[in-house]
Amino acid sequence: MIECTLTDCINQDPQKQAILAALKQLEITQKGFGSFFIAAGFLRNMYWDYAHAFSSPTPLSDVDVVYFHPAASEKTQDMILENELVELLPNIPWSVKNQARMHVKSGHTPYTSLEDALSNWVETATAIGVRVASKQHLEFIAPWGFQDVEDLILRPTPFFEQKLPVFQQRIESKQWLEKWPKLRVVWPKD
Repeated sequence: MIECTLTDCINQDPQKQAILAALKQLEITQKGFGSFFIAAGFLRNMYWDYAHAFSSPTPLSDVDVVYFHPAASEKTQDMILENELVELLPNIPWSVKNQARMHVKSGHTPYTSLEDALSNWVETATAIGVRVASKQHLEFIAPWGFQDVEDLILRPTPFFEQKLPVFQQRIESKQWLEKWPKLRVVWPKD
């Protein structure tokens, strides 16, 4: 099961362990916000590195922290949370986003949960996240499952099947196929 592989990869990476520990500390100090997850490239890239047998991890361009809190929809709240994480780990490129307000950017109806928000991200392989649920247990979120990540597939989520130029642009600008040559793009059928 891929969750075991992801857990093993995290347990072998002191930087990723420190990042998750900082996230847990944020959850403790900000109890009213519910659960915070680290999503997107943190897990996706880590697995792709593993599947490509890279000897060292691909550097993190950012660490996407996501949460869902409809009452805290101001961007300034994200900055406050981000600053708290920077105080804990200043050398990490944190990016905190309340998914309760991200529907506006994507042109969707308001999201109902964090899982609903992630399900509307551009790629299925990006719509994954992790948090420390307890001392020895990681909790994963993956509205589209882990199969595309495990199979090294880039596929748009259903919403972005209607916005394929956005999907294509992300593949090109992030140079995923150059960095991880075993990846395959699966285009929707007409």
